[in-house]
Amino acid sequence: MGQLVVSNTRIAWLIAAATLLLAAHVVRAYRWSLLFPRTEASPDRRGLLRSLGIGYAVNAILPLRIGEIVRAIVATRLRGARLAEVFATVVAERVADIVIVTAFVFGAWLSGRTNGFPLMALASAATVFTLAGGAVVLRHSIALRRGLWFLAGLFNPRVRVGVADFAWSTAEILAGGTLVRWQFTITTFVMWAVYLAAYSCFATAIGTSQASVVEALLLQPFTSMLHWSSDTGISAPALRFFVLAPVATIIAGYLLYARWLKIPARAPILPYRGPQPHFAASTRYRHGGGYHGFLDALFSDARSAVSGFGMRAVGDCVVHRYFNGGSEALTALVETRDRMLIRKFGMGAAALKLKQQADWLQRHERSSLPLVPVLNPQSGHETFCYDMPAWDRTSEYYEAIHSNPLTDSSRTLLKALHGMDVMHGATNDIAHPTQVDAYLARKVSDNADQIVRFARQTLGDDAFTFNGVDYHLDEWNAFQDPAWLNDQVQHRRSAVIHGDFTIENIVVAPDHAEGYYVIDPNPENIFDSPLIDWAKMMQSLHLGYEGLNRSSPVTRSDTRMTVPITRSEAYANLHNLLESEIVSRFSKDVLREVYFHELVNYLRLTPYKARQSAERGLAFFACTSMLLRKYQQAYA
Repeated sequence: MGQLVVSNTRIAWLIAAATLLLAAHVVRAYRWSLLFPRTEASPDRRGLLRSLGIGYAVNAILPLRIGEIVRAIVATRLRGARLAEVFATVVAERVADIVIVTAFVFGAWLSGRTNGFPLMALASAATVFTLAGGAVVLRHSIALRRGLWFLAGLFNPRVRVGVADFAWSTAEILAGGTLVRWQFTITTFVMWAVYLAAYSCFATAIGTSQASVVEALLLQPFTSMLHWSSDTGISAPALRFFVLAPVATIIAGYLLYARWLKIPARAPILPYRGPQPHFAASTRYRHGGGYHGFLDALFSDARSAVSGFGMRAVGDCVVHRYFNGGSEALTALVETRDRMLIRKFGMGAAALKLKQQADWLQRHERSSLPLVPVLNPQSGHETFCYDMPAWDRTSEYYEAIHSNPLTDSSRTLLKALHGMDVMHGATNDIAHPTQVDAYLARKVSDNADQIVRFARQTLGDDAFTFNGVDYHLDEWNAFQDPAWLNDQVQHRRSAVIHGDFTIENIVVAPDHAEGYYVIDPNPENIFDSPLIDWAKMMQSLHLGYEGLNRSSPVTRSDTRMTVPITRSEAYANLHNLLESEIVSRFSKDVLREVYFHELVNYLRLTPYKARQSAERGLAFFACTSMLLRKYQQAYA
């Protein structure tokens, strides 16, 4: 009778141990869910628990922790998540566990409850420091990201992006503070307290010490359960019941709950009410291509505006799309908690220009030209961004020109030109001759010299052919002739100007009071001639700058270049309207001077395009050469 009581008591302890182990697994699934970035949908904790159970079952049979891979794959399928993201959470979770187990083992060693120096614990600690340090370095080291991108490039593009995604997602968790936040920390301590209680009950059930159970279950991470009993002397049937009963309960319970009771497969155990555990760039893009573009820019160290935007300017929004533009700043349509916005972001010199834009827009918000309001301007370390409202039914003027009747586009152009002209009339100063001289020296002669050196170095000859017409760099000597340059600038009036009054900086908005508004001024002109604004519009319509800027493909054979200039019929009609407006408001001589300032605009654009790529630089150089030839032939 006494033996039966003992046996029953041990069975009771064994059942209690398995029950506590099941409870610990449930807490682990909850803790695992805290590592995923918060989205609109609640985390599928039941799916995570099922994935965890399957992973433990595999680990019990196969060595080398193969179950970790299996549970990540299962969780990916159940959550519909990215495999790289799920693997990152598994790594982060195991890092937290290693910290706890290492601390436990070192504590036992210091207290004299274990014999010998815990080398495995020391190796585990080194692993944690390596991973955590690597995460911090990855977030700040361009060289490390580029090296990883290069190595991942040995595989196909999909694998390359996956490797970058895994590395960055892991770094976001490990270096983002999630593992030390109160929710995760408290859950970790609760989980391990329940695990240790389960191990203690199991030790009592089989008549051994808790240290022996901990050593068997935690300090042989690469050995399967089939070898535990032979290595430790623990009863094989008892150990298998202890480990596999909770796993079987999880899987059977899931099938019962989800299939027999018709509960949705992804129904959460508890509603998610916690804060977002860490910043995840992947959640900040409406489409996967946006996130992949961010990873490409970040790891390849190309398109710094895209990577900088993804790291510093998307913390409160979701990116829907980027807009085409000619500047180094990045412009995107974003969705915040309560509205849609247009966000502009710049780094370095582009940040300085953006701040100048924002200041100018705020200073002149009550001018006759309808200007976009500046919302939430924010300065950072060598960065600046601000938002603009996105009114309903807005469209880029370029798109409206090519999709709406010509009468609508013409009406918008005339209203915009009139508003600009009235703004110019608010001031009526005369520029000092030194201002004009500085403008011609810096914006014309200096840029022309830089462009000629670029063209000579790239083409290897002073003579070249563009679209079947022969040109020579000697024609550019005019830009180094101060007397000729001064003769071209007869109108010395100075005023408040927009400075970048192009088609791409006009937004059509039927719900706006004026039906349109203007964005992106350029206050840095040295000489603020009102004709610069007219010349900017001429820059758009004369050669079809917006189309050229979107593609500017150049076909080159030695010094022979071909660039398709595909100005649309709509642009041609608006160009004629612009010319007639200039002549009717001013004179034919002003029209000539507007064409000269258009040349200056291309001289200012071309060095920037050359920095983007040699092909784009050559395309704009060739177009500038053509404009110079046309100007000299028309106004010699």
